[in-house]
Amino acid sequence: MVRDTDVRTNRTTVRLDLLELNRAKKTLGTKTTSDTVNQALREVNRQAALRAAAALVRAGDLGLVGPEDLAELRRGNRASQSSSR
Repeated sequence: MVRDTDVRTNRTTVRLDLLELNRAKKTLGTKTTSDTVNQALREVNRQAALRAAAALVRAGDLGLVGPEDLAELRRGNRASQSSSR
């Protein structure tokens, strides 16, 4: 968990929808407005990172072995094991 002393902060005035703020507090389990806004910002950034990672996976740009490749590797491994016996 990131503490306020670990990051740079900025004091500002913003107009907030109090209904949405209270809903966010309940959803996030936060008590203060600052904690709620900071947690919401972290969550937005986390979701953006997950979307970017999912896009890489969909594009096949991670160099990961897919199910078809894994099946082929397993077939090849079984063949080499049976021929070495």
